[in-house]
Order: sequence, then C-alpha cells, then structure tokens
Amino acid sequence: MSLLATGFAGWSSTASATGSNCSARGITCISGGIGEPEREELRQQAGQYSLWISTAAKKSGAFLSDTKITVRDSKNHQVVLTTTMDGPLLFLGLPAGQYEVEAIFYEKTMRIDQQLKKLTTIKPPDHHQMMFYFDVPDIE
Repeated sequence: MSLLATGFAGWSSTASATGSNCSARGITCISGGIGEPEREELRQQAGQYSLWISTAAKKSGAFLSDTKITVRDSKNHQVVLTTTMDGPLLFLGLPAGQYEVEAIFYEKTMRIDQQLKKLTTIKPPDHHQMMFYFDVPDIE
C-alpha cells in the first residue's frame, strides 16, 4: 500500500515494535507504521536508533509507504544501506558520521519517480528526525 490516509500523531509509545527489521553492514533498522497501533509500537523503540525517517504527502500530510531509501557516507559516497520502507516510518541505527539520505517515491497515478535528498550528521547520543514530503494526488 502506498498511501496511508492518517494524520501524524505525536511521538508517544506503548509496546514492542511489530514492524519489519532490516540491516546492512552492521546498521540496524526497523520499518513499518501502517495503522496507529503499529506506529505506537515502533515509537516505543525510537530511542534505540540515531535517525528517524517519516514520509508523507505534501498537501494532505497522509503517510506514505513503499519509499526506497538509500543512505551514503557523505565523505566517500559509499552506500551504507538501501531499503524500501514497509510503512511511513523508518528508524536507522547509524554510527557517528555524516550521511546523505536519498528517498525515492514512485507516484503511480502520475507514473513518475520523485527523488529527494537530505544531509545529516550523526553524533551519539543525538537522535535526528527527517521528514520527506512528496507530491501525490489529494486523498479523501
């Protein structure tokens, strides 16, 4: 499912996460958040991760899933992680360093890839949040 017509609630928590786990080159991550119960469960574990990524529609704020995320080391441009989000939330356990995060969302109605890039510097014990907003048709 690509669109999740739900507003973004605050970062509160309840139980253990049920999202899908992913890892590459020693970087842990968890993705999911389809439905409020799963988002709440994922948020419970947010403190274990250094970068929190969320994806949403520009106009409506509706959550998006199926976004391809590629993380590169900013110094040598080496890919450290590539994954496709299982929901609107992705939490990454990146070590200290400077990273370029690329998000690609395929908009099926317009049949185009939308690509966004952002930079972040991770310095433990900091936690960083990134929001990626994409152009999608209005959601009722």
